[in-house]
Amino acid sequence: MSLTSEQVAQLRAAMAAYNFPATYYDFAQQAECVVQGMPEVERYIHALLTSPVAQEVENGLANIVFWGNANAGYQMHRVMKFKQGVTAQQVQAFQALVRQAQVPGLDAIKKLGMPQFSGISFISKITAFLNPAQCGVLDLLIARMRREGGPKALNTLRFHSAITPTAVNCAAYASWCAECQAISQQYLDGQPRAVDVERGFFYLIQNGQLEVARAIYEAA
Repeated sequence: MSLTSEQVAQLRAAMAAYNFPATYYDFAQQAECVVQGMPEVERYIHALLTSPVAQEVENGLANIVFWGNANAGYQMHRVMKFKQGVTAQQVQAFQALVRQAQVPGLDAIKKLGMPQFSGISFISKITAFLNPAQCGVLDLLIARMRREGGPKALNTLRFHSAITPTAVNCAAYASWCAECQAISQQYLDGQPRAVDVERGFFYLIQNGQLEVARAIYEAA
């Protein structure tokens, strides 16, 4: 199977329409910053995550919790739980992982035991901010595209209420990222990043077009 021109147009339109809140939290100013688009959010959080300064890395991780819960009423509550629970040793261990590999494995991040980062939904947000060209997010909304059986990556996921980073699910995540890259290369001139393709699917599902998203995904 392959995508029709209409499906390619639908995915392009969804990527362009993606409108998850472009926001981050400036801990120095103790204020939320709402910016024009995701590129600014990405630059800000990526710089924090890759900083040699442990406090900045901690703030980067806290910002993933902040951004990821932007549409939730408990946004700052989750951020504060992370800030109060994370240890200096965990942050330093995360810094070591990033030094060793630009994008650490989901299981390696999980083993650090950082609060708010126990499942793939939020751990994959870390990898997506570290390397958006090759990585997207895999959360429960994206996982709604899966269908039992078949060769697609999402179909191999095994979970109930949360997508835990088991060996099977970590492999599914790696394949999902590869699928997003392949869609970009084959249908979108290779310009969109893996995270952009993922966000196109996210937008379709979030806006009541699950079957459209699934049809595109299965045909690609």
